[in-house]
Amino acid sequence: MSIIRFVRDVFSADAENLTAGGHVAHLNEYINGFRMHAAVSWHTVEDIYVPVNIKEKHHWVLAILSFSERCIFLYDSYESSVHYSAILNVIEKLAAIIPLCLEHCDFYVKKEIHVENHPRYKDKDSSDMFYVLFQESLPQQPSGSLDYGVYMVTYAECLSYGHKIPTNEFDPNALRTRYVAILWDYGTRKQDVNAHSDVEAPLRPPTQSRITSVTEIFDV
Repeated sequence: MSIIRFVRDVFSADAENLTAGGHVAHLNEYINGFRMHAAVSWHTVEDIYVPVNIKEKHHWVLAILSFSERCIFLYDSYESSVHYSAILNVIEKLAAIIPLCLEHCDFYVKKEIHVENHPRYKDKDSSDMFYVLFQESLPQQPSGSLDYGVYMVTYAECLSYGHKIPTNEFDPNALRTRYVAILWDYGTRKQDVNAHSDVEAPLRPPTQSRITSVTEIFDV
């Protein structure tokens, strides 16, 4: 997001020279899977999950880039009218810059999205922003709590396994206990093989997470 903010500022000041001086090159490396934090090219997957820090609100939200729908699905654990504008102000930077960068690095060709015929693209210009869709009826953190991080991670986990986010409220303490156990297991396995980076670490056996109620959170 820091890179996106920088590129957005450049674009706002001088749209014609967005690609000059390597302004978008660093971001394109992520899109093409060349950065260590990415490791996978965007055109090989269906969606991109982006944890977004809203500095003004000391808050985190989950943004999911959907290439098939040409939009950003936004998952926020705290809904209010005042809060909404601050979130949208940050996400719109993502919605504006990503389409430009996708066009610049031939993403649509690699993804085999025929923009001339695709129902979500054919009436759009490459510079048009992605739609931003706020998801509703999500479990919400209590007002004044600092549980946004664990809510965001749980949203991402449910969705990454292809599940709908349950409508029942989460138990943040139970979730923290669960994630601590997962991280401890990961760290132990990494230490056992003397791995010095995440790339060297052994993969965790595939599991299917299921959140069944406020207190029952487990892997099967």
